[in-house]
Amino acid sequence: MKVTLSALDTSESSFTPLVVIEFAQDVKEETKEWLKNRIIAKKKDGGAQLLFRPLLNKYEQETLENQNLYLVGASKIRMLLGAEAVGLVKECNDNTMRAFTYRTRQNFKGFD
Repeated sequence: MKVTLSALDTSESSFTPLVVIEFAQDVKEETKEWLKNRIIAKKKDGGAQLLFRPLLNKYEQETLENQNLYLVGASKIRMLLGAEAVGLVKECNDNTMRAFTYRTRQNFKGFD
């Protein structure tokens, strides 16, 4: 059975950022919105199906004065499926090295 991403995979409120995007000060709001929608849209709709949020202050309560800084990341399942898609190799519980697959992830070290 093939594992696929669901709508839930784009709704995590906290995630480890992988990329920081900084827009120019004079960028139009519609441009920001368009890029955001391409980043969070489902793959079947032409998007990257990643997570996106504004950079918050150190207390995670409000956005910084610069409203043009955004964080892009991925859910855990998205990262694992990505590792499978690019053919990453990981050490198995039997000390052999094999191509990682999401379906057999429990056979790999570090998945308890």
